[in-house]
Amino acid sequence: MLGRAARAACQAVPTWQVSGVAFRRTDCGLDRLDLCDARAVKDYLDDRQPRIILHCAAERRPNESERSQEATTQLNVEATARLAKWAAANGAWLVYLSTDYVFDGVTPPYPTDAPTNPLNFYGRSKRDGELAVWAETSDAAVLRVPLLYGEVEYLDESVVTGLARQLREAQKTPLAFDDWATRYPTHTDDVAFVLRQMVEYRLAHPDFHGTFHWSGSEPFTKFGMGLAIARLLDLDPTILQPDARPPSGAPRPRDCHLDCSDLERLDIGQRTPFLPALERILQKFPCGKK
Repeated sequence: MLGRAARAACQAVPTWQVSGVAFRRTDCGLDRLDLCDARAVKDYLDDRQPRIILHCAAERRPNESERSQEATTQLNVEATARLAKWAAANGAWLVYLSTDYVFDGVTPPYPTDAPTNPLNFYGRSKRDGELAVWAETSDAAVLRVPLLYGEVEYLDESVVTGLARQLREAQKTPLAFDDWATRYPTHTDDVAFVLRQMVEYRLAHPDFHGTFHWSGSEPFTKFGMGLAIARLLDLDPTILQPDARPPSGAPRPRDCHLDCSDLERLDIGQRTPFLPALERILQKFPCGKK
């Protein structure tokens, strides 16, 4: 989801040559590449010789990460280390996409230099991915982002739009949505725009590197997002019930609001209002279309 947006944002710059890779969904001109295949990755990079690498791929589902820790480590940590090593050896600049879940959610907002303390395996794997980058090179960038939503191929591609599917299928059955954790849904087009700006800034300032944050600024719980979606879809909001308990499954942080001031001081950033953007996205999925 983020990779599509990032590719489109970079392709909008006429002087850039842009390649995109994917593992399964390789339509629209994407190259098939298994990031866990060390030889295939090296051969691909040796052939293309990129100056910039935007690493958006990850196992991002906390519960699945807990169940499949070895596979999560292979993608989130080991594949990241290989990309960082190649970038360092070949003079490329790597931007690694990380997560607000590297923090414990106890003392928000979190500046970029706040101590990390992930509560679940997903967060630990992304923190370890960051450490893998810095073990290979000091000349890279880490961009931490929170819960993402945007143009999706199917509703469950994003947690946010997945709520719409749950609401539609519930009919009149009561639904309990998490009203404990505060999230800051962030549009993938905004993150893609920030990535393009970071690349442009890097090309103009070759010493630009480090850890950065980008996030939407509107706080919602899942219950709050559910209410908004119900109104947008003209569904009965009374079937929704707030659940004030911590979610089941992998432990979640309560509030990992990211301090984005480092990028803002560079005039880097874009924030799309949540509700109008979500309405446009959901209009593409009439009732019954998943």
